[in-house]
Amino acid sequence: MDGDECETETFLNDLDSKYHASAAGLIRLIEQITESGLDGLSTKQFHLVDAENKIYELIKGDIRLLCFKGHANLLIVTTHAFIKKTQKTPENDKNKAIRHKKKYQQAHDQKQIILVRDQEE
Repeated sequence: MDGDECETETFLNDLDSKYHASAAGLIRLIEQITESGLDGLSTKQFHLVDAENKIYELIKGDIRLLCFKGHANLLIVTTHAFIKKTQKTPENDKNKAIRHKKKYQQAHDQKQIILVRDQEE
């Protein structure tokens, strides 16, 4: 999460070809959220994986994208993605998302959040 590199974008770009359709579907799901919010998403597409820390999982095929709601629930902050191989979300992935959320909260509290707009806007 440091610098200009997006871990999620790198992960999706580097996926094996057998996951390309799921990656494209996940990107469409993110675009749907940017246009319509979370309303209308089923629990098969988006659900809570850590209630205490409010970490959520976006789902498309075997790909999972962990995220959390930003302040005032105005944005979803993605932490990282992975290929899920078991029924439960791995603890190390949940812990990584929790660490990213804490960094986000500290930066927000210190007014160090920088809004990056899409260059097409």
